Amino acid sequence: MSVCPNRLLVMVGNRVGTQFGPYRLDELLGRGGMGEVYRAYDTVKDRTVALKLLNPGLADDSTYQERFRRESRAVARLGEPHVIPIHDWGEIDGVLFIDMRLVHGEDLRALLTRETKLDPERSVSIIEQVAAALDAAHGEGLVHRDVKPENILVGTNDFAYLVDFGVAHADEDTHLTQTGTAVGSLAYMAPELFDAAPLTPASDIYALACVLFECLTGRVPHPATTVSSAIKAALFEPPPAPSTVTAGVPAAMDEVIRHGLAADPAQRFSSAAELARAARAALTGEPAPRSYSAVNLSKAPSTVIAPPDPAYDQTQVRQTGPESVVGANHSGAQQVSEPHDFPGTCRFTDSQPYPTGQQFSGPQPYPAAYAPPPAYPPAYPPAERRRSPAIPILIGLIVVALIGLAVVAGVLLAGTGDDTSDTASEPTTPTVTETVVPPQTQNPQPAPPQPAVPSGSTPCDSTVGVGTSVTSCPFAFAVRDEYFRAGGARTARVIYAASPVTGLTYAMTCVPEGSVVTCRGGNDAVVHIY
Repeated sequence: MSVCPNRLLVMVGNRVGTQFGPYRLDELLGRGGMGEVYRAYDTVKDRTVALKLLNPGLADDSTYQERFRRESRAVARLGEPHVIPIHDWGEIDGVLFIDMRLVHGEDLRALLTRETKLDPERSVSIIEQVAAALDAAHGEGLVHRDVKPENILVGTNDFAYLVDFGVAHADEDTHLTQTGTAVGSLAYMAPELFDAAPLTPASDIYALACVLFECLTGRVPHPATTVSSAIKAALFEPPPAPSTVTAGVPAAMDEVIRHGLAADPAQRFSSAAELARAARAALTGEPAPRSYSAVNLSKAPSTVIAPPDPAYDQTQVRQTGPESVVGANHSGAQQVSEPHDFPGTCRFTDSQPYPTGQQFSGPQPYPAAYAPPPAYPPAYPPAERRRSPAIPILIGLIVVALIGLAVVAGVLLAGTGDDTSDTASEPTTPTVTETVVPPQTQNPQPAPPQPAVPSGSTPCDSTVGVGTSVTSCPFAFAVRDEYFRAGGARTARVIYAASPVTGLTYAMTCVPEGSVVTCRGGNDAVVHIY
């Protein structure tokens, strides 16, 4: 049973100042095709949240409601730092709702509107974070369906969140006729979405490449004002080369965009992370790293998750408006650790800014991916052997001694030549005085002060430490090396580090926190780079 447009009532006005079940609606944050988002106060749990109310009429469709609940539950299980999960969901007075953690920030659309375009380094950094969120969702069989700047929230230190998961389309709705499809979303729709083809992760990868292009150039690759023009552009017009649109974009980025916007889904990158790695390689001028299979970070890290089968349920997300600010925490048996604020003005109403990993209600063994193997050496190259300053001094002393011996021998030989002399004179031996000068050593320059080790961090050496008992030093060394390989500046970025035990690759989100860079990911792995 599909949701018919004539049954989908759009909310008129707003509910600010009213009560919705246990929630007091304090401020309208955004409005989109599928509903409204409010800053609300939960009077039962005594906390401020972001509350999304879907349009009246959706709750009347049993098929839609079942999918809505199933996919909301799946999103709440995601433990990826760049996915804002969900507190609660359900139906009150015939209206479906989603209760999420409130995060103060700015969506990427507002950022691009103000700055037109972003520099390549900043663009790639944001795309890397969104790619990590997408791969986590794809590993659970979820397709976002509406990746665009309006659904990417950017906070302090450019920490990015992919928002608006959990609002699915009805089973029989086509991608173009369902209520709420905005013309603005057409610019990010993959060609297969203009048909009734099943949704796959490839459509999200296409949209992510569109967002990367827009960040680099300040425009979408295929501007379209109608469905027909969007279809024509996506199918028959190659995307412009971003290096020809904006000066300063590396020419190598042209191939990344061409690959990501391929009309054939099979010709695109195999994962969002692969697109992000290719973009980073184009930025640094290094060869693109080898492709890795997508890893589901919310489950045991010993399992490599392949791209989901098309038979999986898919998620469609709707625009919540340019002022949309949403967020969430886990529900049910999932827990998160104590709050941890990043420097700046990005504020979080409860728990930490992002979950550190999925917690289970029953006992679970620690994963083998972070177990330390014996005698794993640091990954830094050995320091260049320095020549000791004592060697040339010793050679000089030997030369002086040899000269002195030669002088003594000459004098002795000269004294034995006059045997007829009545008075033998005492041979005069010149005195050779050697002044041994001790090796001059430079006073060593004082070592630069080491950054303060964060509380709870166990140092592996002077450069890196671990923050949880399941994180091993060998894995910490690998994370450190990948972080600096991705760029010298200490900026927020997502890196992919291989476990030395399993050989699998895990996404780690690294954020500067004062003088220390903290990387989180995998199954509760925490690495501190000093």
